Amino acid sequence: MEAIEFKCERCGAPLEVSPETIVAICPYCGFPNHLSGNLKTDNIFIVPTLDKNAIAKAFWDRVERDFDLKRMKEKLEIVEVEGHYAPYWVGTVHVEGIVEYTVREEECHTDSKGNTHCHTVERHYRDRINENLPLIGSARRQVKSLGVDDMINHYSRSRPEGKKLLELEEEEWGKVKLEILNTEMDETQAKTIMREDAIDVIRDHYSAKADRIDRFDITADEPENVHLVLLPMWTVYYRFENSIFYTVFAGWDGKDVMSTEPMPVWRRAQYLAGTVFGILIGAAGAAYGGINGAPVVSILAILLGAGASGYFGRLVLEGQRIERSGGILGNFAGAFKR
Repeated sequence: MEAIEFKCERCGAPLEVSPETIVAICPYCGFPNHLSGNLKTDNIFIVPTLDKNAIAKAFWDRVERDFDLKRMKEKLEIVEVEGHYAPYWVGTVHVEGIVEYTVREEECHTDSKGNTHCHTVERHYRDRINENLPLIGSARRQVKSLGVDDMINHYSRSRPEGKKLLELEEEEWGKVKLEILNTEMDETQAKTIMREDAIDVIRDHYSAKADRIDRFDITADEPENVHLVLLPMWTVYYRFENSIFYTVFAGWDGKDVMSTEPMPVWRRAQYLAGTVFGILIGAAGAAYGGINGAPVVSILAILLGAGASGYFGRLVLEGQRIERSGGILGNFAGAFKR
């Protein structure tokens, strides 16, 4: 069977197309050719991106801000700067219902002699839920995990304004020419997951604040304003001595969202000291408990020491640090986050 050849709609130049291609950017004139037949063009939005030079500058700016990297600057070398657009489904889900929960709280009072007495009481609460949850999730089931969760978190905080895909100026396309990854999840599937995850968002919120959930009666409406957003993600790979590290940037504002960094000798020594300290805590606690007949103290000291030494020991063996701009919300594959 003869392969289908795709050509640019404007200049007729051949296009490089793969099964993942949703929009092919002509390498000659920069024109965006929409190839996917299962998505509505007017339902796809794209967030404009900085170019490769701006991302490289953002990397060196980050080096100047970082306490460790600034001292290694002369030994750092950018190996590659690569970027792409990844698809994410965005929408709003209205949730409402009742949540009844119990919280254990400490209650104190002072007697006539000035002595304070405290005890634990259970307090019961009843909240009525009626709110709209903005959600975002990857439209790809198998995505490169490198910084994807961090991108979602940063997007949720910054909410950059997007444009309709084919309303982006041709001059902007000509400067960017980034690959756009295809979606593997259609709108119907996205809406189903959004409704389920909207309820999970409420449940997780109350699981964190309550000691016990007594009643959870929450319903989610059909998601509204559901559309596909293409987010630019850049990765700068750089070399330090014989190892390669990377920093992930959000393309719309050049914010570094996740990075691996080489570990300087002094920091490795710091982690090694933490490992030794953990071992000493366990040994000293075990000895104290054995001498004084306090097995509980021995067990707690051993567990605490083992935890500390294991944590710092792992950092020593990794030989690199991982830094993120914000907390991680959880698994991103097919899941939507607030």
